[in-house]
Amino acid sequence: MAGTPPDDEPDLPATFHVGDAAATLLALADVRSFVVEPEQRWFDSTDGRLRIHPPLVAPIDPECGGLFDYVGSLPERLGAHAVVLMQAGATSLGWFEDGVCVETKSFRRYVVRGKGRAQPTHLKSKGKSRYGSRLRLQNADLLMSETSERLVTWWETFGPPQRLFVSCPVRLWASLFDADPRPPFGRDVVPTRIPRDLPRPTSDLVLRTYRFLCHGRVERLAD
Repeated sequence: MAGTPPDDEPDLPATFHVGDAAATLLALADVRSFVVEPEQRWFDSTDGRLRIHPPLVAPIDPECGGLFDYVGSLPERLGAHAVVLMQAGATSLGWFEDGVCVETKSFRRYVVRGKGRAQPTHLKSKGKSRYGSRLRLQNADLLMSETSERLVTWWETFGPPQRLFVSCPVRLWASLFDADPRPPFGRDVVPTRIPRDLPRPTSDLVLRTYRFLCHGRVERLAD
């Protein structure tokens, strides 16, 4: 099963926290040889049996030459991380310092029509309608403003984070840059996309998502 260590390595966990990454990976290196995958996202064992996915809070550097280089480059401190989860009508944000949650904030607004379509998306195909649609549009704009305002506050209070993690539809991410106030970063900033389908954002989901970001995986590729 994917994510389960092979039978000859029973003491190695299927997942590992970034704080345990060095010990876990060096233990794997004692019994396997690994090479860096060309896109610099994971390490594959030369026998084709294992794949190591490092924690997203400590990704593989493009200049990394191998597993030992990666272990040597692991930071002593994680620094600051911001997490942004956005869906139509809901935003949840989190600020973390050295792996510890400093603050979370969630916003909810009525922007989804009865048939489940967000109002800005509906207008592109159907045009403007009644008071309900105007209210949903106002709420959509307000949600973007509330989100951006909180991010501005965090950037001003703590400074820019080392990494920005985002789970958000492309359309919503583009709308954030039209908010008043503008977000504390430009369109040229490329956040780390969270590779996971997430339910409706909540503060608890932000915490669970950050735990996911702090863990790597050992995946079994073949018997």
